[in-house]
Amino acid sequence: MDVNFFLEYFFWLPVLLWVGLHFWFRNVSYVVFMKKQVNRGEKWAYVSEGFVKHPERVKLLRFCDILFTLVVSAASSLVVVWLLKKQGLETYSNLGFLSVIIFAIVAYLMVRRTELKLTDLFQSAFYLEYRWVRYGIDCKGIMMSEENVQDRAGLSYAHKLRNAEDHHRFWRYVKAMAKSKKVPPEMFEVY
Repeated sequence: MDVNFFLEYFFWLPVLLWVGLHFWFRNVSYVVFMKKQVNRGEKWAYVSEGFVKHPERVKLLRFCDILFTLVVSAASSLVVVWLLKKQGLETYSNLGFLSVIIFAIVAYLMVRRTELKLTDLFQSAFYLEYRWVRYGIDCKGIMMSEENVQDRAGLSYAHKLRNAEDHHRFWRYVKAMAKSKKVPPEMFEVY
């Protein structure tokens, strides 16, 4: 097997690693962000029961975030060094290792983008539940403070997400709630 042939395919390995890192942040490591939001008192944030009972799992996820980010950044940096050597810029190839910092910044921006998307997703799902709880309270004619309504909506929201998690349909349920434009039947009637 020719070395150049191997190295040209080696170029695509970091691309696959970046895709994997994106899915890691979005589907596995989101718990670290949600835990931070729960600690801040956000009612829309939800952390699985397994991570609440075992906080060392969150620490493990944080460690894996750093480890995977460094591995992907280093692999990408090696490709930069290889490209510099291939183009005949061998004197600058050692500076290619500084690109690890740039790739770590790109990974941080990827995490921030994922956190913003998760915030939008979970807030949309929470406010659907909030509208339903507010509508039920208004229909019964109960006078309740806004804080109590939000607390009640938060409990109902957490119960529904826990139930969805138990039935292995957590992400489908959250996405369906976030996309839903359903409003209670008489909520926006104009008299």
